[in-house]
Amino acid sequence: MTLDDPTALICTQAQRRHSVLVGRAATGIYAALYAFGLQGKLVGIPANTCYVVLWAVLHAGCRPVLLDIDPLTGNLPLEPQTNGELLSAIIPCHMYGITAPLAAICCWAKTQGVIVIEDAALAYGAIADGKPAGAWGDVSVYSFGAGKIVDNGVGGAVLTNDMRLAAEIERVVATLPEWDNYFIEGTNQWNAVYWALHQYEDKNPKLSALYPALYEAYRELVVYRLDAEDLEGLITRLSEATADRERRIEVASRLDAAFEGLPVSTLPRQEGDTLWKYPLLVDARVRDDVLSALWEHGVHEATRWYPSLRYMTAALSPEVMQPMTPNADMFAAQIINLPLSSSTVVQTSEVLSDWFA
Repeated sequence: MTLDDPTALICTQAQRRHSVLVGRAATGIYAALYAFGLQGKLVGIPANTCYVVLWAVLHAGCRPVLLDIDPLTGNLPLEPQTNGELLSAIIPCHMYGITAPLAAICCWAKTQGVIVIEDAALAYGAIADGKPAGAWGDVSVYSFGAGKIVDNGVGGAVLTNDMRLAAEIERVVATLPEWDNYFIEGTNQWNAVYWALHQYEDKNPKLSALYPALYEAYRELVVYRLDAEDLEGLITRLSEATADRERRIEVASRLDAAFEGLPVSTLPRQEGDTLWKYPLLVDARVRDDVLSALWEHGVHEATRWYPSLRYMTAALSPEVMQPMTPNADMFAAQIINLPLSSSTVVQTSEVLSDWFA
């Protein structure tokens, strides 16, 4: 590898030996699960992570188990509670770029004989327990998709220190189709459908009956590889993300100050965290009204993300009895995430100050 090779830069960032470029972070999760031979096995994921993690687990032939979160951080706790389920793998995520306790989780996983796939899709450049996000577990993944910290529009990477595992992951990825206009169109369709659907699934649980058909129609969007043209700007994007870290920290601090005295809260951050979005918690009874006010006043990127996956999981994997996840459900009902831009500071503080006056 050379310094003009993005895999070299990614390995250096993550302190890993091997990196395989993929179409998206979920492709990396799929390829890792497949390479480990975990078909039919139980895989634990946070109950409030992105739906595409669930789809990657299902697409690899595994059975998902939702794990409840620490309500103070939105991440998995030090020792995830599995309700007696014997997991073969676990996929902890750094939600919003707030780092999960990976040292403790990896220690717990080792005692349980559980494979760890660190989902660092939202945390490129962050430091988790003294090591870079992406340096933990048997495998880790980054995302370079639209809106991520490294915004290449598309792409991701899967990393490991195991040479044989990296070779097997690379072999799996080589069998996948390339990103093209077909995938672009399908992704746009799915985003429009799901964005509307997940707004209402908790108010009308019958909507979850639509998920099996939608999964059949769109699940192929989880796994693909990139061609050379899609990777041309990646080195520049990686450099830009590293340089942008201080700006993200500064904007987050300004948002902290803007919300002082208002009946809202945010999540505790550590010095090494690099936020992807700014997570704001609002009373669940008024959250959607506050969100609508933000949209009306130009903060269009504010979202109620990430929702609980219990409805989708129950529909797509009915054979697995899922544990209760009250913390994740409560968290999903309160969350608003905000873009980290200077204009957001002014707009959001004005809207919330007027709304709560």
